[in-house]
Amino acid sequence: MKTLYELLEVSETASKEIIEKAYKVLAKKYHPDLQKEEDKEKAEHKMKEINEAYEILSDDEKRKNYDEELKIKRQQEEIKKNQTQNSQTQNNSEPYINNIKQTNKQEHTQEDLEKIKQKINEIQNEYQQKYQQAYEGYLRSLGYKIKYKWTWKRFKELLKTILIMVIIFLLIWFFPPTHKILVDFYESNAIIKTIIDIISKLFEGIWNAICSFF
Repeated sequence: MKTLYELLEVSETASKEIIEKAYKVLAKKYHPDLQKEEDKEKAEHKMKEINEAYEILSDDEKRKNYDEELKIKRQQEEIKKNQTQNSQTQNNSEPYINNIKQTNKQEHTQEDLEKIKQKINEIQNEYQQKYQQAYEGYLRSLGYKIKYKWTWKRFKELLKTILIMVIIFLLIWFFPPTHKILVDFYESNAIIKTIIDIISKLFEGIWNAICSFF
């Protein structure tokens, strides 16, 4: 189905003046009174579409709402399209695997077939990740903020990152040269000293609270 911009034959960035001029040209072109008798019904339908399009696009608030709806609709169509492509990729991979099983029974063991299937899955996952990154980049370009759901995998990655940072900090802290630098920096900077003292007392309070339950 055509967009309202296509109905008025203007670009989606057209100004109100251009939209108004386009409407006047089309209204004159498709006005039922200026058509032949056999074309009047078709012209009336066309004029109805043109009038509805102009009513929305000539109003700033209505146009803004329409543009948002158009963006969402296109995003949904893009998602549906990529889901279809993913489904087709998976369906196309099955005959490939079956063909290998049929034509190379003597040459390939079950372990070889599993490796091939695993490789195909890796390619599909890589494609899905690239699509996801491209789609998120598209949403960010439109001004949307991406929020990720907390999953067990993300939680483990966060814990892993924190653990690595703690280990690095401990290594730096207990290494004599860097230990002295950190202590001097702590004692010479009042703001950092205050922040660290607050954090230390906070963790000390949390630890004491935990110990009190056991």
